[in-house]
Amino acid sequence: MIKATNIHKYFAGIHAVKGVDLTVRDGEVLCVIGPSGSGKSTLLRCLNMLEKPDEGTVEVDGVAVSEENIREMRTRMAMVFQNFNLFSHMTALENITVAPVHVKGMSKEEAAEKGLDLLRLVGLEDKADAYPRQLSGGQKQRVAIARALAMDPEILLFDEPTSALDPEMVGEVLDVMKELAEKGMTMVVVTHEMGFAREVADDIIFMADGQIVESGAPSVIFEHPQHERTRAFIEKVL
Repeated sequence: MIKATNIHKYFAGIHAVKGVDLTVRDGEVLCVIGPSGSGKSTLLRCLNMLEKPDEGTVEVDGVAVSEENIREMRTRMAMVFQNFNLFSHMTALENITVAPVHVKGMSKEEAAEKGLDLLRLVGLEDKADAYPRQLSGGQKQRVAIARALAMDPEILLFDEPTSALDPEMVGEVLDVMKELAEKGMTMVVVTHEMGFAREVADDIIFMADGQIVESGAPSVIFEHPQHERTRAFIEKVL
């Protein structure tokens, strides 16, 4: 579903991502873990060209992502951000329906019906008319997930979706993500939630210093890491 080849990204002379290759199969959950500053979020943003790689290619379902088709590709690959990025002047339902109406040309009535279904999916049907300021952090992130799903994406990208949440709100967001995984949604998740990665991921990538140090199944990464850098990280976070 996604194939990234030799991805490099520089920021003001800093080599943030160094020749990364990755493949995500249809229906797979890939978790990207590693210390802060290791290039995880930058790599994720390169996949949908929020950050344009300085070198390398990204393919979605066999088609290379380019300036010409980026708009279409982004409808197939939705992103959930660390800090929600909801429109503060719109209700939860309006946040969900704005893209289907203005990007996909869906009628407001159809979009509203779909939006309510998605709010029901994330357990927030009763918050349709609430504004972001009236929602908890966990509720905002669940609305953000519903908003991403409103475009019927084939792939969901999550950029540390729980790192801005109070600890007691993390579980409600992870539960929604687990449900999506069980339904077969293709997901790439940059996360510090090791329990989630261990339970839900099909494959895990461990990054450090802009490179993939080690990759494999959760049982391998968490129980039998091969690289010293991976072992040191796992010992600290578990």
